[in-house]
Amino acid sequence: MAIMLPTLAVAQEDTRPPLTVGVNTVRSNFDPGMALGNVDIPITYNMFDTLVARDFSRSKDRTSYELVPGLAQSWKRIDDRTMEFSLRSGITFHNGQPLTSADVKFTFDRILDPASNYVEARNLLKVIERVDAVDDLTVRITTKGPSPILLQLLAYHSSEIVPKAYFESVGESGFGQKPVGTGPFAFVKLQPDESMELKANDTYFRGRPTVSTLTFKAIPEVSARITALANGEVDIANSLPPDQLQAVESLGCCEIRSTLANHHVIQYNTYNPVMADKKLRQALNLAIDRQLLADALWNGAATIPHSAQYEGWGPGLYNPDRPTPPFDPDKARELVKESSYKGQPIYYATHPSYYTNGVPVAEAVVEMWKAIGINASVRVDEGWGKLTKDDPILTVRNISDWVVPTDPAVTLYMTWSKDVWKDEAQFAALAEQGETTLDVKRRYDIYQKMIDIFEDDAPGTYLYRAPDFYGVRSGIEWLPNTEYTMDFRAGNIHFKK
Repeated sequence: MAIMLPTLAVAQEDTRPPLTVGVNTVRSNFDPGMALGNVDIPITYNMFDTLVARDFSRSKDRTSYELVPGLAQSWKRIDDRTMEFSLRSGITFHNGQPLTSADVKFTFDRILDPASNYVEARNLLKVIERVDAVDDLTVRITTKGPSPILLQLLAYHSSEIVPKAYFESVGESGFGQKPVGTGPFAFVKLQPDESMELKANDTYFRGRPTVSTLTFKAIPEVSARITALANGEVDIANSLPPDQLQAVESLGCCEIRSTLANHHVIQYNTYNPVMADKKLRQALNLAIDRQLLADALWNGAATIPHSAQYEGWGPGLYNPDRPTPPFDPDKARELVKESSYKGQPIYYATHPSYYTNGVPVAEAVVEMWKAIGINASVRVDEGWGKLTKDDPILTVRNISDWVVPTDPAVTLYMTWSKDVWKDEAQFAALAEQGETTLDVKRRYDIYQKMIDIFEDDAPGTYLYRAPDFYGVRSGIEWLPNTEYTMDFRAGNIHFKK
């Protein structure tokens, strides 16, 4: 059943074009505190704003950004643990309600409530101790300790601001199905697994959108997305695999745009008895020929990381001298023999369409594991889900690591301090120090130690940093952001005459 909500009026003489984007899927919940997956944030990013914004415009390929004022026009530090934010006046939500500090406080309080369902968002924002409304346009945020990453966290999707009164009137589920934000586009209609329709917010404080309507259409099959692009059913198609790029370009109507996105990662359930021995996990990591994956499945466009790091951390925290993960099948076979592994089945779980090349990579990795004597197989599962320590079957799954925010407190710790890493106590203790330490040198030492622990205990492994490829109809000037974000604000989409 379609879910509808009255939205902003658009003048009858509107001559702006509509825009339709073909995507892997459209899910059913767009509460930004919940919708934090790769398939969700392209949509929520266009409906909501944060106190602090990320400006990608100065990066030619939009893989880096600067922090700039968002819904907060300015901020200042009160003490080592407290920052004060001055909100812009005159900002309204899509339903006409004015933005006030009460909305900001409510946004974070609902997530920080330990009884709430916002587990992932709360883990991201756990450094926040409290949020206080000083007056209608002033908010103070106090952290549990000195935080070097607060502004980064406030610019991330989990910090997108929601309207208190409307949220409370419709409830958590109702808001997820009929979201209201302050962003450049307002909700019109949601048909889960089919489409999400948005309309331009013509009073948007960053400028009137250059398109009249924005529709995200779910087309799970890559070939169907390409066909829809070719016949003009969609203007942009996401998540195209490298082996289809030449076919898209040969259509004569379309171009390829790309950006480096997240790291693709394998995660092991170390609570599962089969995966409990770190020698086995080390062997699995050594058996993977990452360069072959990058060359064969990504036409060499994927990059191999120098362990669990991003260059975006910057010269103070990134260590370019760390080697890329080794490929050593002979050593892997030795470790398998030394381990407690006795031929039990190991299942590599992947969603059929969530990640570009997710299934081919799983199949290739499983063959590499078989070559060192592992009884491995692929489980393609739309339910997929997260590994849990109580899962008696699933031993391996693919995930992706955050590239944004560009700080190891998020891109390293938030990925690996999870329920499925049994022996991560030392790793987690170091992470606690890293996210409450302002000294950059001290933070560098902390995160290098964390990477050492990660590499030795092997709760998973990094495969590559993958590019995200988009097919775009000719005449549309638009670039994707890193981490799968699609920005359709006025400054990033234009139409050639």
